[in-house]
Amino acid sequence: MKRCISLCGLAILPLLSHAQQATTTWQQQANYSIDVTLDDQQHTLSGREELVYTNNSPDALPYIWFHLWPNAYRDNNTAFARQQLRNGSRKFQFAKPEQRGFIDGLAFQVNGQPATLQYDAANPDMAKLVLPQPLAPGASITITTPFRVKIPNSFSRFGHVDQSYQITQWYPKPAVYDRKGWHQMPYLDQGEFYSEFGSFDVRITLPANYVVGATGVLQNPDEQQRLDQLAATTAAKKTQKDFGDDLKFPASSSDTKTLRYVQDRVHDFAWFADKRFNVLKSGVTLPSGRQVTSWVLFTNKDAEKWIKGLTDVNKALTSYSEWVGEYPYASATAVDGALSAGSGMEYPMVTVTQPSAIVHEVGHNWFYGILASNERDFPWLDEGVNSYVENRVAERENPTAGQLEFLVKSSRLARTLGVDGLPAAALNQVPFQAVASRGLDQPVSGISSAEYGKLNYGLIVYGKTAALLRYLAGYLGQEKFDAAMHAYYQRWQFRHPYPEDMQAVFEETSGQKLDWFFRDMLTTQNRYEAAVSDLLVQNETVKVLVRNDSPAPFAVPVATLDAQGNVLETQWTPAFGGTEDDEQDETQLNFRRAGVVSVVVDPGYLTPQLNRRDDRMNLSGSLRTWEPLRLKPLASIERWDRHTINWLPVIGANTSDKFMLGAAFYNNALAPKRLNYLAMPMYSFNRNELNGIGTLNLNVLPRTVARQLLTGIQVQRFERYRKIEPSVTLLLPHSAFNQPQHLLRFANTTVRNQNLGQTSSFQTLEYRVQHKNALQSWGAHVEFNYMTPDVEVDNTDREAALLRATATYSRYYNAKKQIRARLFGGRFLKSGAESPFVIGLSGSPDYRRQTAFLDRQQISDTYTAQRHQTDDRDGAFKAYLPVGSRRWLSTLGVEADLPVTSLAVFADLGATKEFQTVGPGLEAQRLYYDAGLVVPIAKNILRLYLPVAGSQYANGLPDSRKDFTDRIRFVLHLEELNPFRVLNEQLAQ
Repeated sequence: MKRCISLCGLAILPLLSHAQQATTTWQQQANYSIDVTLDDQQHTLSGREELVYTNNSPDALPYIWFHLWPNAYRDNNTAFARQQLRNGSRKFQFAKPEQRGFIDGLAFQVNGQPATLQYDAANPDMAKLVLPQPLAPGASITITTPFRVKIPNSFSRFGHVDQSYQITQWYPKPAVYDRKGWHQMPYLDQGEFYSEFGSFDVRITLPANYVVGATGVLQNPDEQQRLDQLAATTAAKKTQKDFGDDLKFPASSSDTKTLRYVQDRVHDFAWFADKRFNVLKSGVTLPSGRQVTSWVLFTNKDAEKWIKGLTDVNKALTSYSEWVGEYPYASATAVDGALSAGSGMEYPMVTVTQPSAIVHEVGHNWFYGILASNERDFPWLDEGVNSYVENRVAERENPTAGQLEFLVKSSRLARTLGVDGLPAAALNQVPFQAVASRGLDQPVSGISSAEYGKLNYGLIVYGKTAALLRYLAGYLGQEKFDAAMHAYYQRWQFRHPYPEDMQAVFEETSGQKLDWFFRDMLTTQNRYEAAVSDLLVQNETVKVLVRNDSPAPFAVPVATLDAQGNVLETQWTPAFGGTEDDEQDETQLNFRRAGVVSVVVDPGYLTPQLNRRDDRMNLSGSLRTWEPLRLKPLASIERWDRHTINWLPVIGANTSDKFMLGAAFYNNALAPKRLNYLAMPMYSFNRNELNGIGTLNLNVLPRTVARQLLTGIQVQRFERYRKIEPSVTLLLPHSAFNQPQHLLRFANTTVRNQNLGQTSSFQTLEYRVQHKNALQSWGAHVEFNYMTPDVEVDNTDREAALLRATATYSRYYNAKKQIRARLFGGRFLKSGAESPFVIGLSGSPDYRRQTAFLDRQQISDTYTAQRHQTDDRDGAFKAYLPVGSRRWLSTLGVEADLPVTSLAVFADLGATKEFQTVGPGLEAQRLYYDAGLVVPIAKNILRLYLPVAGSQYANGLPDSRKDFTDRIRFVLHLEELNPFRVLNEQLAQ
């Protein structure tokens, strides 16, 4: 009897804990009644809001923060406008006043008394409503206000394209006040919302021929009948040809209608209106027997995809109800809209989306809508968890579905690239591994949505979270994981959970402590790695020692394989390691011996490891398994069962080597390893010589301060010279986003000129800093060189020490045109009397062979280095003036894109210490200038400079057409075509 009582007591403890938790948490209630009228000629809303606000907190409230988010579109000083620039968009920055939006006409009253609205000094879309009397705990007040909204063009989620309207975040809305305080926040494009639950009774007046999709249940029988009739008409159409391609807007009806929508237990209300919408209707039956109606509203564009989209709505409703918890509302609607904030955006019961994103967006009803966590501070609780379930929905029909699904759709392409046979889990990890291996990743949790880089917001918040939850499901077991997800949903629906609430439910349901996952793995950028450290065959048992080489504990699956590489048995280690004690960093698993040939860590690619090449070990002799080497084009994914080298064909040419043909061989370009190599041999058919480039780099990812430390060596041979350059490069700060980026580099360069039999050496210390957004960018580069020519000759009078400094600034004066300025100064700190080194006015002498010149040896009259081709370094004059200083040189250059045309104009001013003559019949001078036109042939890769005035001409102007054409110069930045460089730059966005 005592034992029974003890067991019963243990059984009810979680329930008591839950009950106690429920009594100590609370949330406010916000019940809305809104009347609004759409003017589709002026693109405005006129409305009145009545809000009953109930204070369920233990605190008396002297004020209530309100979101007035249409004001985010008011001017260029809002948080939204600044974030647009940070994320690379100038569209809003240069919008016309009539394209912008705002909310005005506000006159707040509280219980019939006027109330003061105090706007936030930095954010016009946030304001504090000062109450006439503090709102006591448990009390309610009625807040009323008229309002008028100017609907902006479609810059983000709220706006219109002609007479297609997406009306979201449009009414005055109180901020959330919860156990952690007020959560007032400006509107952001990257970074979503957090709102109070309540009820909505909304009446929308607009021209009668609009079709509307909205939050809530439509209360108008005549409009319900109209939608059913439109659905029947649309259902008779089967192909795109049946719909046609007409996207013109019909004239608005002179009659109006008022649609009423009612809904409780939601935290937001959105509606979408278009006169061109086709309508389709369906529905599902949930496990409880409840019926849910599904709708899609769409224009004629992509009609066939939208027909399938109705099935996707139903698929999301049934799958999420099965794996998370039952959908509580009467309907779900997907709407085709002119969205400018990604592929889709969710609202309670309705989403605006592209057809391909329907499952994801409808799935948000569970995490954004019903659980409604603080998505601004913890975006992964919505976006990431939702992406995990979305991936399961996709993989139910296609096991390889994922972010790189296009690679495996074609079996031939999959084999060519070496990704055949890989599960979706392996493919889905590649994007965030790409940023992590460059030190560009960010933690899943612990930073706000606004702090993520633009690319990382998708790769980390969506992709990595989904992959880590899949990993957790593998560790716990899918059945136990699903039980925890159901318990989380049931306990916290309509209650705003935080990460600690999700962790508590998962720990309670699974019976395990999960700090190592929710704290260490989600809130850090730890680099995880595990390996088989030893094997022992004992009788019928294979004893496997697994080592954790990570800075934190984690669990890994380990499997035995047969001779064909098939998995025989899989076991998970406990979460272990991550300590300074070597003994605690190892754990043992015991497997059945029968048929086992080798052992592998994580055969299903579930763990967040960056390095998988040492994951497999043979039973015989405990040797690592090295598979046959395979050559694959372009790029491949690192696998435990294959060893791959990637390659690409390469061509080149210059006047000395003539045409060259070769290939580049390299290891993982997508996700660089600790040791990375590139071998690019190129055969010169003119000289019958082997030229090319080779690099070897050690990639270290520091845990603090810097994000990447690269130690490497480059070997280069072209045009009868050989270059060897070891270097050390430090990239910092640790975060690569929304702040200046710094580079510190030391290089020791040796250049051997084989024609002359001379060798020169250069020790270089350089520092770069740059910062940019979509509107402007600035940067600085300081470089110190110690230069020794022909080291075979011992003559210190030939050595030189040179300090260079460059500052750049550019700014767009409209959405597509910019002005660029460059200030340069160089000075020799030491220059022996016989030193051959100079600072070039019209480009650098390129002593370190950093630029690919077509005619460095001056064989051609057309491509001659310096005279015709420049590298835009040193003084960077666009015209060629044969000026080189051995003391000091300074220049200022300006370029401005011309309106209408693609041409730009340039002007340069320069000064040197020495007087020099730049041509026949010209006097010696120290001050120089030039001006002319820039012709961008291939953006930043190939540009022509056409000098029309300058010190190079006897009278400041060309005296003949030939005098002008002979002085045309060009710059060829082949480094801009380097795929490794392009990938690195894109990932750092």
